[in-house]
Amino acid sequence: MRVVAAESIHSARLLGLLEENAMGGDIDLVLTRRPDFFSAQCGVSSEHPVIALEGEKAVGMCMLTRHMGFANGEQQPLGYLGSLRISPGYRHRVRILKKGFAALHQFSPPERCYTSIASDNVVARRLLEKGISGLPRYQCLGDMLTLAISRRRGKRHELWRVLSPQDYPQVVDFYSRHAQFRQLAPTLCADWLNHAGLPVLGYSDGQELRACAVLWDQRAFKQVLAAGYSRRMRVLRPFWNGYAAVAGRVALPQPGQPLEQSFLAWFACNDTVSVVDLVEDALTLCPTKVMTLGLPAGHPDAAKLISRTCPVVYRTCLYCVNLSASPSWDPRMVWPEVALL
Repeated sequence: MRVVAAESIHSARLLGLLEENAMGGDIDLVLTRRPDFFSAQCGVSSEHPVIALEGEKAVGMCMLTRHMGFANGEQQPLGYLGSLRISPGYRHRVRILKKGFAALHQFSPPERCYTSIASDNVVARRLLEKGISGLPRYQCLGDMLTLAISRRRGKRHELWRVLSPQDYPQVVDFYSRHAQFRQLAPTLCADWLNHAGLPVLGYSDGQELRACAVLWDQRAFKQVLAAGYSRRMRVLRPFWNGYAAVAGRVALPQPGQPLEQSFLAWFACNDTVSVVDLVEDALTLCPTKVMTLGLPAGHPDAAKLISRTCPVVYRTCLYCVNLSASPSWDPRMVWPEVALL
């Protein structure tokens, strides 16, 4: 078995690994990158995938994503370790993990690398927390909530307005002043906002900005698919979707179809502004049926927001991965951008 830097010729096999490794249960969810694995370069980060091959058969993959972000209040390079997939028949082979992590060193990973693992994925967490020789040390930094909210939960509070490009430098300055108090928050730049052409939202009191966000529909290059449903859910799905339409819940898509979602990304606000009101207001501007937002599990407004919007909640544990160094972390709130994970 060998692990090599993945190239465009490996795209179909990388997609195969992503899509054959669904998050199981009543709903098999797949995180994929159609139509081409390498079309998902978003301009915020650089991606470096590796693929494990036994002969010509793809048996595993992972990826280092480099981006600038904040750690301990300073802007510095960060590395996100994601898209870790191992084919079912090979998951007992720790050497695949060891070779995969070793292969990532060819990309000169930053001193600070991190990853996220589903909180209920107890098997993976126990394995990686064991401190197995040949694997990097995993240090838990905190827990994250990803909230998928139905647009029907929106309520217009007349807070947000869509900003013009001339306002982008002010947005970047406002966001950066908040991001320096978050561990793992990515940086934001006006050039990217101009190039991306996304709706940039701002809320001001008439004098200065008090909140900012970006609505980002990624379905053109990255999707969450409902790969399939259990027999029970196939029967219940039409009834659930009827209820969801009335109750403002997230409907379940057709098998093989992507979830129609946009991220409320680069979200920041002053302490005096209601997060719940801002999210409800943003929902009325969301171009898709679902809006997804990431918040630290310890965020003071998380419980109230969940109570008001009845989202689908996905819980993850965030880890520092000591791939090339063993950095220290001060006690700032851990808050990466889930749209980049």
